[in-house]
Amino acid sequence: MDRQADRPGARRRSRFFLELGPILADHIAQHVRLNTPDENGETRRQRNERFGLPAVDPDTVNPDFEYLLEWFWDISAGRSHGFSGPNPLSMTEIANWSTLTGTVVRREELSILRAMDGAFMSAIAKEQAEVTERQKSGA
Repeated sequence: MDRQADRPGARRRSRFFLELGPILADHIAQHVRLNTPDENGETRRQRNERFGLPAVDPDTVNPDFEYLLEWFWDISAGRSHGFSGPNPLSMTEIANWSTLTGTVVRREELSILRAMDGAFMSAIAKEQAEVTERQKSGA
């Protein structure tokens, strides 16, 4: 039995992390949308600059939680790739990263990392689908 979960402070912390997960997941999705190269190797960020459109950056994150973004991108750099692109991060990859770096990952942080990865995978799939659709239509 987890005695920590019965304490009011632990419940508030868990609720806080549950609310933080979607914010960071949305940040990841925005990042992917702006920085994923299209079939010509150009990102939306570069295309916007080329057409003189204002720079759009993902929403800023509270500096107290930037470490989760740093962890995610560090783990993501070692992710495996298949024929159709990146694979979801496995629990083994996260555990190995944690062991190799000496980083203690709490269960709330793990949930957030997995939500961020879900957003990453969804955003990548959407970008790939848009490229495929453009190629079909000849645009």
